[in-house]
Amino acid sequence: MTDDALERLERRAQRERLARKRAEAMLEARSRELFVANETLMRLTASLEQQVAARTRELEQALQRAETATQAKTSFLATMSHELRTPMNGVLGMAQLLQDEPLSDLQRHCVGTIVSSGELLLSLIDDVLDFSKVEAGRMQLEALPYSPRACIAAVSELVRPLADEKGLIYRVQIAPEVPDRLIGDDMRLRQILLNLLSNAVKFTTAGHVEISLSVQDEPASGYIGLRLCVSDSGIGIAEERQRAIFEPFEQAYVSTTRSFGGSGLGLAIVRRIAVLMDGQIGLQSTLGQGSEFCLTWRSRLALPGNDARQEATAVRSTLPLAPARLGVTSGSDHPVKLRVLVAEDNAVNSTLIRLVLEREGIEPVMVVDGAQVLEQIQRQTFDLVFMDIQMPVMDGLTATRRLRALALDQQPKVVAITANIFHEDRAACLAAGMDDFLAKPFRLEDVRRVLADLRREPDADQVA
Repeated sequence: MTDDALERLERRAQRERLARKRAEAMLEARSRELFVANETLMRLTASLEQQVAARTRELEQALQRAETATQAKTSFLATMSHELRTPMNGVLGMAQLLQDEPLSDLQRHCVGTIVSSGELLLSLIDDVLDFSKVEAGRMQLEALPYSPRACIAAVSELVRPLADEKGLIYRVQIAPEVPDRLIGDDMRLRQILLNLLSNAVKFTTAGHVEISLSVQDEPASGYIGLRLCVSDSGIGIAEERQRAIFEPFEQAYVSTTRSFGGSGLGLAIVRRIAVLMDGQIGLQSTLGQGSEFCLTWRSRLALPGNDARQEATAVRSTLPLAPARLGVTSGSDHPVKLRVLVAEDNAVNSTLIRLVLEREGIEPVMVVDGAQVLEQIQRQTFDLVFMDIQMPVMDGLTATRRLRALALDQQPKVVAITANIFHEDRAACLAAGMDDFLAKPFRLEDVRRVLADLRREPDADQVA
């Protein structure tokens, strides 16, 4: 090999060694960079994990605070409901008793004003409490068989006299294809209808108020689409105000509260109930010509041929639709004298229910707590127990559970009379073994209905 060839090989080897050193240096530098990056990433990862853990703790604490606040709000709501309704029961109940007395025209006018003002105050209380329940996510809908025609008839019975007083034409149109029985919350549907009808009568000085119920979609898979509309020829609502009236504390005009009264919550509650029904509420109105509110929703069809109580149990446990047979009728057409026990610790309400029962020819036994209920039940036989829920010594739910556990020859019908009116209160009454539920303030007709139902109980053991 020549010197030139050796020199070329030498230079080539030198270039390769230099390239290798550069590559090694670059690899070492990259390795150091990767090491530093990994170390930085590990520190960032640890820091991120700490931040995530801290944020998670913050969110958990915030959630806990929110849940605590919700529970406090719910507790406050229940307390306010009870505390407001208990005295209202005394006010309205005593006023209704006075209406049955021989009074002068002035006295009758004064008592009538007390009753109507008390019921207006109660409606405002109900609006506030209902809205609070919706906001707290506490409003739940029942799923029970009911008659839409009966629902409309019941609300019309309340509203039609108000329309007659104003000389309004009151019309009801129900399409023949509307089913006789549906599954849903009859009480909440009545609440929607009563609110819409009351507004229609309130804001209409001449002309008509009309209810219509029609089928929107044909039945399919056990469901049917329905459309319930309330229209009037009243003052109407300006287009720019139509969306706002469904918001809480909003009314069509600033002067509405002074001119017509109301809480400004009615339509907000209606809209929220409609959403709970998987439906919607719509409005068409022309200022000075009238308004039409329409509720559209899909409802379950009631199964044909089923007993209402069996079907109700299949859908959701709730209070029975009819009382158990108790054997309180005689062989003649005249009912025997009912034996009634009343558990009520509030002095005013105790006096009220006693006076109501005495007017019905009943001399009730009065007690003030659940423990006294059990004592009386084991001393003598009763056909009916009116049971308050919140009482000292032993509450009404505990007393009812213990009563149902007793081996009695005849179990009485137990009816709650309580200012605790929420869905869970009704469910608790059912679970304890109660048969019916009257919310305070109760009306005299409510008590009379319970007594009349009991006196009509068929073919049970005769009472001598």
